[in-house]
Amino acid sequence: MAKKLKKAKKGMNPKVKFTLVNSFSGLISNQAVIDGSRGSPWWVAVIFFLFASFLPLLPTFAQLSKMNGSTFISGLNYGLDDQLARFAYREKINGYEFKVESGKLHYYENFNFETHNGTEKEFINPAKVENYFTDRKCEFSIVNSVTNQFDAKFYFWSDENLIANVNEVTKQTYLVKGNNGSNGQTIPTPEMKDTIVYLPNIVIFTPTTMAVALYKANTNTAAGTSYGGLDWLNTRNDIGLVERLLDKEFPNVIAPEDEDKFVNKFRGDVLNVFKGICAETYLNQKNKTKWSNTGIYLAIYSGVIVFLGLIVFILTRGKNNPYKFLNIWECQKISWWAAASPAILGTLMSLIFSGNTIGQMAFILLVSLRVMWLSMKQLRPMIQ
Repeated sequence: MAKKLKKAKKGMNPKVKFTLVNSFSGLISNQAVIDGSRGSPWWVAVIFFLFASFLPLLPTFAQLSKMNGSTFISGLNYGLDDQLARFAYREKINGYEFKVESGKLHYYENFNFETHNGTEKEFINPAKVENYFTDRKCEFSIVNSVTNQFDAKFYFWSDENLIANVNEVTKQTYLVKGNNGSNGQTIPTPEMKDTIVYLPNIVIFTPTTMAVALYKANTNTAAGTSYGGLDWLNTRNDIGLVERLLDKEFPNVIAPEDEDKFVNKFRGDVLNVFKGICAETYLNQKNKTKWSNTGIYLAIYSGVIVFLGLIVFILTRGKNNPYKFLNIWECQKISWWAAASPAILGTLMSLIFSGNTIGQMAFILLVSLRVMWLSMKQLRPMIQ
């Protein structure tokens, strides 16, 4: 009886093996980059191009995803916790409330916190109020009972000329108590240029946005600012801002004489709620910044890889260069293959130097060095 012949085992396809070997070897070997890019299918080069363009973006994208609208409020909040607690307390006592409806903030007086109804007020347009800035007018302020200086000022403005109005109000400094007999609120004159001036903390509400600026005590030096971008689009609309800041204690806020007791006990809670509001109001700007910045870096990274492919093409045009037969497409593939290992190393450096310019530029530096080194060593002209 005839023996059955065993089927010969098929080995790996030579072309596939060639591509795999050179793909891994090309992470280190420049010659493997040249051989692999020329002998492998075009789509392999495209994969390397996409890999090298997108991989270094991951740390930047992750870092931008961690952005929070409350990061400008540091551990030292420069009295903002105390001031927000007093603001919310007094607004409740006086019957004022702010509510987000259809993505915009609305301002109410005579507000009934049980029925959630009140008379809507218009946000002030400073340009239409005579002597608004020169008279230091403000919708709500907190004056320190000891120093008689402003601790904070809250403005409720329309959106018209907002940037100009912000610039104007941050120029309106005050004299620190004790300088030339000032009571802390006298407007400085040019003759008093050597006196010490300060700015109080500033909070601005408008129908579409919120801005916050914190200042170090008795100075006009900014300690933290929201830099704009805090809009109301993603903010809770099921509860007003005052009620939300007062949280579970808002039903108990009924007597002005209990203000200090409330502030001392709950200012930390009020600040935490406010941080949550800042995080919500920044979501829209956060997404815009995240995707726009990522898109910019993607364009830069992919553009550098393509540019280096053109450099390879130019450097191989000499009549004594043994690789002068390479066309522009083959030179591009060499650059695309060569970009893989710099992408890996650049990503690692970006993780180490997270949020740092060094990390974001690491890939560009490394891929440029790799391609230029390859051009000078493997693709150099023959010595006569």
